Amino acid sequence: MDRKQRIFIGIPCYSQVAPQTLEDYMCFAFALGRRYTGYEFYMGVKPKSEQFRARNALVEAALNVGADYLLMLDDDHIINVGGDTGEAGKGFAGYDFLQTLLDHDVDIVGPLYYHRGGTCSPVAMIEIDGQYKYLSDDDLTGGLQEVAVQGGGCMLIKMHIFDRIESPWFAPEFEYGTDIQVCRKARKHGFKVYTDTSLELGHIMNQRIVVTSKNKEKYREQTADQMTSTIMSGWQADSVLYKYKADAIEYLGLKGNEPELELQTMYESYWTKSIPAEDQYGMGSEGYYKNLGPEQIARQVLYHHGETPKAFMSFVLQSLRDAKNRIGLDFGCGSAPMGFELCRRGHTLHMIDIDGAPAFEFTKWRAKKYGLTNAIFQTWPEPETAEYALLADSIEHIENWKEVLDKIAVSLKMGGAIFTNFLALTDDKNPEHIFMDRGAFSGHLINLGFRPMTSFIWQKKMEG
Repeated sequence: MDRKQRIFIGIPCYSQVAPQTLEDYMCFAFALGRRYTGYEFYMGVKPKSEQFRARNALVEAALNVGADYLLMLDDDHIINVGGDTGEAGKGFAGYDFLQTLLDHDVDIVGPLYYHRGGTCSPVAMIEIDGQYKYLSDDDLTGGLQEVAVQGGGCMLIKMHIFDRIESPWFAPEFEYGTDIQVCRKARKHGFKVYTDTSLELGHIMNQRIVVTSKNKEKYREQTADQMTSTIMSGWQADSVLYKYKADAIEYLGLKGNEPELELQTMYESYWTKSIPAEDQYGMGSEGYYKNLGPEQIARQVLYHHGETPKAFMSFVLQSLRDAKNRIGLDFGCGSAPMGFELCRRGHTLHMIDIDGAPAFEFTKWRAKKYGLTNAIFQTWPEPETAEYALLADSIEHIENWKEVLDKIAVSLKMGGAIFTNFLALTDDKNPEHIFMDRGAFSGHLINLGFRPMTSFIWQKKMEG
């Protein structure tokens, strides 16, 4: 008697899972037992603090039980979605999606689901001239369609693929996310990837909201509420910040037994050290920032390790993750953890700040240390050549903010974007924040021909 086909359900999991997901997956397991009697099921749940390790471990587990299929299923989906409410649906109908995927009998396939933030794009990609681009709603056929990348949040993979692609199957997401990685490797070996856009899973934004095609428009402008819940796994920002802090410790010459404690001590003395510069030069002047001392570096390093700056960094790096060889601008970059990482990924970054300011000199040192010739200091891009500009914790520090926005507008191509956290800042009492008029900021960008895609992305309108 032939054995039943084996399906291994692999769930990369964070420490907190929305209750709707737990209820939904329990119902899914019940449906599998009742409606999928021709299959044997196995399950593995792996911590997702490092996503690539969790996914590699799930593949290993599937291989160990002789699985025929691996269903990768993230911990933030709703399978049986009910209408506009984002609540779990009734009955077993939604759980038939797996049988539909199995019936397609293709190498890699998954259902449609949408990003939880930004423009709430479908999580499936096509490849154009070596670049990965998300599908738009107009690209969806409402059926099975070949793609370059199926979103890794729900992906059914035939296990024979792992006989052809080499281990480790997943790697740190410095260049590509884990979904791109496995689809890219599979396609190089002649396998094909599909999305069935007639099937849709919900995507948990928080414990009360599930994004679907029916309600996504409502949540496009709520990226501020979504940032800390994820767009990119937190460990990626942590990996960027780990090297950033280690370089700061080296640059500052902190050679004691507890260099991180020394860094913290420098951070705590920042405002005391800044008072003489404020008295002598005036807040916000070039002289003020040039004379802050190494404490400025310590303050920036520890500031960027906070949850909100880390979430914004994750948002920006995720938004630009599918792009290489781009030209960008980082204004008021300071110690530039984001800009530096984008340079390391192959972007050309024009970095603008005050020569002699300690944090900016640290960034120059890092570029020299790592041989990043694509970090260009104190030179603005040629008109209409940059694809994006970073305004992270910078515009609020200067009086001539309109002049800066004007120059950025000239530098950006049509369709180029400004990434900024200015509208989300809440520290109006910070003495270094000498400009905090959010309405004036937004109004000037609109006058310059920008439109808000979210609170954090402003796009330069295309002609016409």
